[in-house]
Amino acid sequence: MRRDQLQLLGAALVCDVLDSLGERNSFLGPALRAVWPCGAVAGTALTITCAPCDEVADGAYGVLFDTLADRHDHSILVIANGDRISGLWGGLLTVAAQARGVVGVVVDGLTRDVGEIVAAQFPVFARGTSPLDSAGRQNFAEFGRPVRIGDVVVNPGDWVVADELGAAVCPHRHVDQVIALGLDKRRGESTVRSELSGGADIGDVFHRHGIL
Repeated sequence: MRRDQLQLLGAALVCDVLDSLGERNSFLGPALRAVWPCGAVAGTALTITCAPCDEVADGAYGVLFDTLADRHDHSILVIANGDRISGLWGGLLTVAAQARGVVGVVVDGLTRDVGEIVAAQFPVFARGTSPLDSAGRQNFAEFGRPVRIGDVVVNPGDWVVADELGAAVCPHRHVDQVIALGLDKRRGESTVRSELSGGADIGDVFHRHGIL
């Protein structure tokens, strides 16, 4: 239910409500964009940190393997990258994540295999693409700890909402309030839209509803 409601609201309304609650750092930044037009996705954050390296180490994927050994229904992987040159995510990881119930990935770095990701209809938000393999360039280092992406700290269990505008994070403690206030604002916006389309003066509409 929460997931469906947050997807309905989308990133902009979630950010608006969080602003009103004093949580002004919710947007993960304009560089993180959908790698294909996947629409809105929402889920609880599964956090992974990667670290740079200069060789393929034993156990380089161990943290990722441990993470995907369990089901994580309706979760979104949020990955803090170890570099900005190699493609960390890809087609086979997409298959493995989907099989464990993961509904999307937010990568603070680059991805590969866009065609396979599109074919799987799997939402991926990244800084861009790269043909370079992450092996020998970065390792999966830590799972289940807070990660920082831009100015935002993402904690495990926070809610991620991402769409064509980018990705936002709602702290878990605020999610029910954000949904309630967001749905109310969405209804208000519908009323304002109807009045404006009927030719009402935009200033009068704003003074009546406080929404623009």
